[in-house]
Amino acid sequence: MGKKKMTNNEQAGLMAIIGGILMLLAGMSGAETWKALGNLAFEITGIDSLNIVFQILALAASLGGLVIILGGFMIHGKYIKMKKDKRVRSGKLFITIGAGMGVIGLIIFLVLALFSDYPGRNIFGAVGLGFIGLILTIAARLKTK
Repeated sequence: MGKKKMTNNEQAGLMAIIGGILMLLAGMSGAETWKALGNLAFEITGIDSLNIVFQILALAASLGGLVIILGGFMIHGKYIKMKKDKRVRSGKLFITIGAGMGVIGLIIFLVLALFSDYPGRNIFGAVGLGFIGLILTIAARLKTK
């Protein structure tokens, strides 16, 4: 008796779970970037409500890796009991939201890093585990059927 080959969705779910874990380990949620932008927006405009909006974005970004992991479990399907289409659609949505926040956070981080004292070092630091995790989650989203 051989081992059963994993389906595309099972492989994609596993990729998303690993990608989400890597993003969490690297601290690549973009939360600090959103907080910094909120503080900068408040300093420039003096409008406190802008700071609150950015704090909400920071909260959403900090959950990005966890949302991706949940989406991976939904796509994988072994532990979530739902209709397949609904489960896969929800999983893809979760991965899209989590990876989207990660991409936006990464872009903002890279732009801010360019204007820092040591841009090369900051950019090199961004292309680590979190970046690999982000690539895995995007690949998982594309692989899901």
